[in-house]
Amino acid sequence: MEIFPGKIRKIWNGWEVRGLVLLSLILQIILILFGSRRKFTARLTVRILVWSAYLVADSVATIALGNLANSQADSEGNKHKKSGSALQSFWAPFLLLHLGGPDTITAYSLEDNELWLRHFLGLFVQAGLAFYVFLRSWSDNALTFIAIPMFITGIIKYGERTFVLRSSSAENFKNSLLSFPLDLDFPDQAGSTYLAEAYFLFKKQSTYLFASLVIDYYGPNDPTYSIMHNKLANDAFKLVEAELGFMYDVLYTKATIVYSRYGIFLRCMSFFSSVSALIVYSVTIDIHSYPIADISLTYLLLVVAVFLEVYAFILFLLSDITKIWLIKYKIVDKNLVQLLGRVAGRICSVIYPKNRWSRSMAQYNLISSCLKEKSATRIGFLITFLISKLVNVKYRHLTRKEVDIDLQKVIFEHLKCKSKKIIDKFDNYIDNRQKTKKLLERRGDYVIKKKFSGESNWSTVEVDFDHSLLAWHIATTLCYYHDHIPEFPLKREISKGLSDYMLYLLVFCPSMLSKGISFENKYEDTCNAIKSNILQSNGISDEASQMTRACKGLLEDVKSDQEEDDMSVLHVGHRLAQRLRSSEVGDKWEMLSEVWIEMLSYAANRCPWKEHGRQLTNGGELLTHVSLLIAHLGLSEQYEMKKNSILALSDREWQHLL
Repeated sequence: MEIFPGKIRKIWNGWEVRGLVLLSLILQIILILFGSRRKFTARLTVRILVWSAYLVADSVATIALGNLANSQADSEGNKHKKSGSALQSFWAPFLLLHLGGPDTITAYSLEDNELWLRHFLGLFVQAGLAFYVFLRSWSDNALTFIAIPMFITGIIKYGERTFVLRSSSAENFKNSLLSFPLDLDFPDQAGSTYLAEAYFLFKKQSTYLFASLVIDYYGPNDPTYSIMHNKLANDAFKLVEAELGFMYDVLYTKATIVYSRYGIFLRCMSFFSSVSALIVYSVTIDIHSYPIADISLTYLLLVVAVFLEVYAFILFLLSDITKIWLIKYKIVDKNLVQLLGRVAGRICSVIYPKNRWSRSMAQYNLISSCLKEKSATRIGFLITFLISKLVNVKYRHLTRKEVDIDLQKVIFEHLKCKSKKIIDKFDNYIDNRQKTKKLLERRGDYVIKKKFSGESNWSTVEVDFDHSLLAWHIATTLCYYHDHIPEFPLKREISKGLSDYMLYLLVFCPSMLSKGISFENKYEDTCNAIKSNILQSNGISDEASQMTRACKGLLEDVKSDQEEDDMSVLHVGHRLAQRLRSSEVGDKWEMLSEVWIEMLSYAANRCPWKEHGRQLTNGGELLTHVSLLIAHLGLSEQYEMKKNSILALSDREWQHLL
């Protein structure tokens, strides 16, 4: 018994290859248009779209190649099928191009770079299969000769992808930095632009940090410190975001190949191959010899191939590396480059966004999420329970907040203050390393010592970091919704924003923080404790009013008279909130903001650079930017500090470098 009627199977057999080739083409368009958008957007829809296209694209192209090979065998002895398959075999080089992928994305995650051997094997298998299809359809018509340069280009594209994946893998990336010494020569003109400074910082430090290599550091004479310490907060963050843009390109795109003479030559060859193939095909094709569907799809493949090459060329021209090249080789004046960049950014804002990262931080509030879950109806709770088995339901409660100039200034000034304590007394390696470690180990205890004299450690260093973070988050939330004093909005908003951001990292990105073993149980126990003490806000539709009522209820109902050793996270947070309420409003939010900045810098210093690399594909994290600022200001424990060295740059050499 046949499941599908013969007519349907006939239609499917006739359109199977065409559908797969068309789907492969659509996936390539999605990848080239949205592949690099992960760098500057945190939207979940973009990530899901790129993830789906990346996972499916190679499989679809491979299946399409296999179907083309089968169609060649089926067409033997059938003149009508043979004429159609002759045109379809011309699609094989385009499928190789698709397997090579666009310049904007080679890896979806860092783990994909480690699978370069699999792609290397796939290169031989898929190229051999495409070559088989090509040979089976060999004839003396124009299509065969058009396919030759496209076939070569497809192999090169696939080879490029394999090479980039290999060079971006952790071991090879580290070995390349150790094998080739850093060339510090830089044109005189370049240092006056922030992009050139960012590129220097990227080559001098960022690449070594992300490779987890130890870096020589020369204190106040170090060029990275010389660049950073006199910057304004906005300019410092601007430098770091440009650095991370370079890092993203190295780890996840074909930048290693594209921005080289070899890569430029290959792109020119690919462009001229596509254009010439389109022109020759348009002139020589006999529309009466092939099915109209095949002719149309071939036109579409050629037109899109040309379009994608043009699109990639535009991205190349608008890239930061190209701007640096123009200045480095004195092709144009630096002011003209900046003007062209602003004009291009306005005209091509869709192609080349103004921001190099999302410039936002995720927000997740524990009490708010507990209130929403408790307020859900029975049906809503059942739906939530079923959904939570498939996806993390907590994502529903995520929001985002802009990392504005006020927050940047507070963070940068705090880090500069710590850096100054080290630089002003820069003496020997051991002393400076110990001082640096002591400064970076602070996570609120130093800030509140003056306020809670003699007993500040019970909520900070005497407990695990996740315990301390949860308690201070609860205390900050309770104080935030209890106080409505308009005279002190800035530090109040900064404290609340950092509090919600740090909890987001703890819940959604725990690998970026130094969490305790019992984190999951501790978090669930705290949620259950809040839900059991929280009051439902029936009849109140405004979320802020609901939170105000819930927080006041927690402040009044939770008892905090237990012994310190027996206190839960909720009780510690409640005790902190009660003590903070007795402080002056201005002092309270000043202290809370400093506590959260210390926790942020503590987490940034302890986060592995591999985790920072992973987060570059999610729009970037504020924590990553803070980590680089810490390093550039001479506070990283990854440095091997030196006071004097023949490798240190002299003032004259540094001026020449700039």
